[in-house]
Amino acid sequence: MSSSAPATQWALVAGLVVCAFWMLGAHNRVVGLRSAIGEAWSQVDALFEQRGQVITVLAQVLWDRWPNGRGAVDALRSAQQQLQVAVQAVRPRPARAVTAASLASAEAALNATVARVLNQVESDAALHAHESVATQMLALFEFGPQLIEARQRFNRAATAYNDAIAQFPTSLLAPVFRFEAAGSL
Repeated sequence: MSSSAPATQWALVAGLVVCAFWMLGAHNRVVGLRSAIGEAWSQVDALFEQRGQVITVLAQVLWDRWPNGRGAVDALRSAQQQLQVAVQAVRPRPARAVTAASLASAEAALNATVARVLNQVESDAALHAHESVATQMLALFEFGPQLIEARQRFNRAATAYNDAIAQFPTSLLAPVFRFEAAGSL
């Protein structure tokens, strides 16, 4: 009997060591996937910043050249400001689902406002033909495909992370290490 007790103890110790290494590996994998979300976010964030600069210039040009459209310009500025607030909320923790959802909502509102303003500008031939307005509108259009690609990259990273924390047995560790589901844009 005494010889089986040390063997059982060694088997238990070996099992605990295997579990500890598995936990460490699972933790590092999930942290790496969460880091990928942060890297993807930095690309989205940079594009939002650049697009925001274009919108600011476009809004000022329209303000100066389109006195009857100042209400629309104010709406554009307000929507851009709401997006900037949402971006600021996402920056510290890009994987948080709540802030990502808020950002997606703010971006949808900005996109709708931009579409309305651009439709109104296009209906005014003289304003649409003005060089600085046309230049800023073209610059704004160029961000569309870039943002789509960056957003898709972010969403793929978030999906990979969410899939990893939902898989058994890693799902058992998620509450212990506070791994929460990531949001998408």
